[in-house]
Amino acid sequence: MSRGRAGWRPQVSYRRSEAAHFGRRELPPLDPANSAEPLLLDLLTEAGDAVEVARRLWDSWADDAEIRDVATGRFVDRDKLHYIDFQGRWFSVKGPSITPRPPQGQPVVAALAHARPAYEFAARGADVVFVTPHDRAEAAAIVAEIAGIPRTGEPLRIFADLVVFLGGSAAEAAERKARLDDLHGAVPTSDAAVFTGTAAELAEVLLDWREAGVEGFRLRPGALPYDLELITRELTAALRRRSAFREAYEAATLRGLLGLPRPANRYEKAGAR
Repeated sequence: MSRGRAGWRPQVSYRRSEAAHFGRRELPPLDPANSAEPLLLDLLTEAGDAVEVARRLWDSWADDAEIRDVATGRFVDRDKLHYIDFQGRWFSVKGPSITPRPPQGQPVVAALAHARPAYEFAARGADVVFVTPHDRAEAAAIVAEIAGIPRTGEPLRIFADLVVFLGGSAAEAAERKARLDDLHGAVPTSDAAVFTGTAAELAEVLLDWREAGVEGFRLRPGALPYDLELITRELTAALRRRSAFREAYEAATLRGLLGLPRPANRYEKAGAR
């Protein structure tokens, strides 16, 4: 559908309605702010198993498994479909997938993480982790903590989240945010740092945090469409003037744009079926 531009962000849910959707009759009370809560740790471990199953299913078709031969009526080469034979604490999946291998080999897997257990979940199975430092020092500390978590394969890409309110001047941006806060009736809380200022000032913050080890950013526009338009026009221009943003797209897939290689098929390498 997206021709290789899709990604997936698995996350743990705390809503009873969503638990029921997945056939779970009960959901014990859970405090998401307590990162050491045993139930939360179990849910993150289960989510890690779900990611592992998805990755195995993406590999369960060889890249050339599709034949689509009208003359013979053959759609797939069955010898190039593989069982995944996953058995875990919460579920077992035999496979193979019912759909061919994605254009990227495997879509990008991302995770939002605020504390150590979620960092470990990201290190186990994600390609990209979104973190929420509130200043450069905290960004550097998070990068160092994640770097110390064991991981196999490609290094985990660390992106920082920022809520962004922009204006033609710092005063204009601050006035605009204050007006939005008044309309809202309160100053909204955010898990991520909130930036208020000009596009040029934001560019300097991003470059400063990059020196602390952050590899990219996920910017959350404070208000649509205004802040999104300033991000796509003024911020990108400010970054280009600093030789810190692409002049053209160098890849057609999300993995390629993030500098992630297309993963080899684990079953083709092993020669297993």
